[in-house]
Amino acid sequence: MVEVITLVADVGGTNTRFALADRNGLISDSTARYANCDVDSFVDAAQSFISTLGRTKPTDMCVAIAGPVSDGKGKLTNGEWVFDTDVLNDKLGLKQAYLVNDLAALGYALDVLPKDMVTQFGGGAPSGNQALVAGIATGFNVSLCHGGQVVEAELGHASLPSSVMDILIDALGDKASTFRTVETLFSGDGLAALHAALGFDAAKPSVITMKAGETVVLFAHALGTFSREMAYQYMPLAGLYFNGSVARAILSSANAADVVSSETSKDETFAGKFGQVPMYLITEDSAALYGCARFARSQVRQ
Repeated sequence: MVEVITLVADVGGTNTRFALADRNGLISDSTARYANCDVDSFVDAAQSFISTLGRTKPTDMCVAIAGPVSDGKGKLTNGEWVFDTDVLNDKLGLKQAYLVNDLAALGYALDVLPKDMVTQFGGGAPSGNQALVAGIATGFNVSLCHGGQVVEAELGHASLPSSVMDILIDALGDKASTFRTVETLFSGDGLAALHAALGFDAAKPSVITMKAGETVVLFAHALGTFSREMAYQYMPLAGLYFNGSVARAILSSANAADVVSSETSKDETFAGKFGQVPMYLITEDSAALYGCARFARSQVRQ
């Protein structure tokens, strides 16, 4: 039997990560990262990675992108790169390429992530088999996971709920009107914009989160409130999982994590069931690659 080696990739608005997978899952120590600004296209990045593999050549591929996917085609929401599985097969010499949304890939990864990649920071014990993954990085999105199946969404472009807008209006006054969609607040650019709206000098998200000051507390307050809204919308009683560079930077602060957990658990209905939604932080950048590997394996078995 010929061993199937799968090239897996996670393409965000800023970075692209590659790894290899076999029938047992992700191959350890095979991960590499490329800055999108350093290459002209995804194909160039993939060819560069493949050139480092020596005699090992992938037979198929699964790519997760930070953007909507349909019929084997997609485009980055916060970037110019476009994707087409037919082009990938041709340019990279593959038998089969698959394209999935990055949050969908995280949904497929939940059941196979190593335990040391996930940390619980709030809520109670999981129940049922429905979970939600929320990614906060260059942009924002979610995917709903039920019994191993994944439902995609584009929540980042939805309007902020009134409960979150009330928090912003109290803190920012008229400046709150600049935050119209979920992604304009819950993203790296959103964090920077919130910092400026509070009257602070412009700063990168990494600098803002490092100081863990007023901006981070307000962001956490808003995120906890929004998480409570998501709990009602999606009923993720098996867990609400956060992923992405901004989520990790915010929730790595014990104070901010406590604020998010406390706000999310403010539930006065359904006997407090939604106030006990377990909350987790996915701590590794490579998590979506596990989902790509699992998705590709599932397609081969069909």
